[in-house]
Amino acid sequence: MRRRWLLAILAPALAHADGEQAVSVEAGYATFSTVGKKVGSMAPPALSPDWGLNLAVVYEREVSSDLYLRAEGAGAYFEGGTQAKMKQTDTSYAGVADLGVVFRFDVLRDVPYAFGAVGGVLSGGGPIDRGSDFVVVIGGGLDWLQSRKRSYGFEAKLASFGGNITVFTVNLRATSRWGFF
Repeated sequence: MRRRWLLAILAPALAHADGEQAVSVEAGYATFSTVGKKVGSMAPPALSPDWGLNLAVVYEREVSSDLYLRAEGAGAYFEGGTQAKMKQTDTSYAGVADLGVVFRFDVLRDVPYAFGAVGGVLSGGGPIDRGSDFVVVIGGGLDWLQSRKRSYGFEAKLASFGGNITVFTVNLRATSRWGFF
């Protein structure tokens, strides 16, 4: 009896999930924060780069009218952030891959959204030569719908776990959609 009741509630939501899909390409500013190496009796300093660039590809699939599944792959290039007196290169990089969910707040021309995901980061070079680690990714953005098939927008995201390395990005994005109706 409970299964029928639950199915009766979920059926309209599942029927509405007509399979809209989207692919976004994002590019923008990236930065990291990490703890440097301890020198003598001084506390380890916090390190961040002079500048960084990010490129990401995001795939989304509709589950219901406001909820989407999300998969992302991103790479970032950083310059600077090294400690004085340490033999490190100024160039470093980070790659992030994650899976999560997106919640869209409205279905108007301007669509704000928020997302959360779990994944991994691979970092190397300069002060962030840390290898791989688990991350939790949170973020949000705004899509400006140009048509049913295309949108543009911006997105900000934070990937971190346990403070080993934190990567923050702000990106412009272009999105292509298909599979609606």
